Amino acid sequence: MVKEEDWDMRKPGSPPEIRIEGIPPIVGTILRSIAVVFVILFIFSVMFGSILVSVGAGEVGVKFNQFGGVMPDELGEGLHIVPPWVGVTKYSVRSEVYTMSAQPAEGERVGDDQITALTSEGLMLGMDITVRYRLVSADASDIHQKLGQKYAEKIIRPTIKSVIREVVSTHTAMEVYGEQRQIVASEMRTILEAALVEDGIIVEEVLLRNVKLPDRVATAIEEKLQADQDAQRMVFVKLKEQLEAERKVIESTGTANAAVIEATGEAEALSIINKEIAKNPDLINYKYIQMLQGQEIQTMIVPTDQGIILDAS
Repeated sequence: MVKEEDWDMRKPGSPPEIRIEGIPPIVGTILRSIAVVFVILFIFSVMFGSILVSVGAGEVGVKFNQFGGVMPDELGEGLHIVPPWVGVTKYSVRSEVYTMSAQPAEGERVGDDQITALTSEGLMLGMDITVRYRLVSADASDIHQKLGQKYAEKIIRPTIKSVIREVVSTHTAMEVYGEQRQIVASEMRTILEAALVEDGIIVEEVLLRNVKLPDRVATAIEEKLQADQDAQRMVFVKLKEQLEAERKVIESTGTANAAVIEATGEAEALSIINKEIAKNPDLINYKYIQMLQGQEIQTMIVPTDQGIILDAS
């Protein structure tokens, strides 16, 4: 409730001061100050941007002070309150890829963007390259200040081309195209990582794809590969035949050894029999008659000088 005496106490020519019964004057002054601050912040927000900034997952925020330039401390993931005169630029710190390819819609640039490089023997190769990399969060402010948001085009692309050509120049076309391709790609990654790590960029992987050789070289390599395959096939066939021959020799040797063992056994058996017959001459007649037992024989001839040894009853 406004008191009448409050109107009487104001100075002539001054705006009327309204006082609310029950609220101390100091509280009113504080509330008015807060309202003024909010009005000023609102005006700055409209002029310079919002004071609330949300940094998404896998991102880092770089702060730029309108009065002092890029600030060294970055904003992490989440919601932040920043002064209206501070702008925030977001950078991805996730794994990203940069591709240079002959396929029109595959690389970072439209059209044929394949890298060409000379081998150690002077042959020109075309290569599709994909580099997987990520930005170091703590270096985002430096990158923003030195290179800007298009840092991939300014530093990653030229470094890739330089390193790829440097590495290919020390290898033959067969090494880049053939079985050593992964070794060459690993060498590229090592040199590329050393070149970019000082700029706050970590190289995670280099993929060397679709190596294109000159037509005559491609034909020669294919013929050589085919010849190598044929040679390996012949070696396999020869080894198989050799093993088969060795098997037959072993089998024949085993058969011969078995025959010798069998003959030796029979000879030893006959020697024992002869010794026994020499000791007992009637043993041969006994064995002869024993062999005939159980057979239907009507007439039997035996030596007359040996006597009858059968039971005649």
